[in-house]
Amino acid sequence: MNGTGPNRGRRKVLLGAPALFLGATISGPARALSITPPQSEGPFYPRKLPSDNDADLTVFHGERAPGEVIEMVGRLFNARGQAVSGGNIEIWHCDVNGVYAHVGRPTPPGFQGYGAVRTDTAGGYRFRTTRPGIYPGRTRHIHVKARGADGAVLTTQMYFPGEPGNARDGLLRRTRNSGALIARQEPGPPPRYVFDIVLA
Repeated sequence: MNGTGPNRGRRKVLLGAPALFLGATISGPARALSITPPQSEGPFYPRKLPSDNDADLTVFHGERAPGEVIEMVGRLFNARGQAVSGGNIEIWHCDVNGVYAHVGRPTPPGFQGYGAVRTDTAGGYRFRTTRPGIYPGRTRHIHVKARGADGAVLTTQMYFPGEPGNARDGLLRRTRNSGALIARQEPGPPPRYVFDIVLA
């Protein structure tokens, strides 16, 4: 399960911690990245992984999930600023109605809700999914778990730029320099959200 990551480190992630300068691991000028902050796994990590858990979450058991198709892409780095190949990226999120597939409530046919990929030789990953809905108390988000080849693990969340709920989301607001968790959008189609991850 390989993804590709077109990001060339153009996004600067600032957390107040000393920046890590990425040299030869990034094509073009070195950029500054710092450790991606953790966030809670939440109560909705899948109780049982779906039988189809590939990188295309738009089709499940031969049916297409409702909602706007998007791509989530990025690269995985270690704390030395080196791209991590062979790492594992998992994502999970709710359906268009704000319901997770594994909490005992019905979700639309075709909704997979969870996917996993291995990072490629440049640390890149790519998912194709549908834009998640919103449920009470939270802004729009995608849960992320990243594992490096050396065993490092990070659980966090990716947020969407321009969401009115971002300013009101308690979990996002409590994160220092929370902008680090807001993806950068690139034009589509489909819309593409770039989210680079740096493991501690």
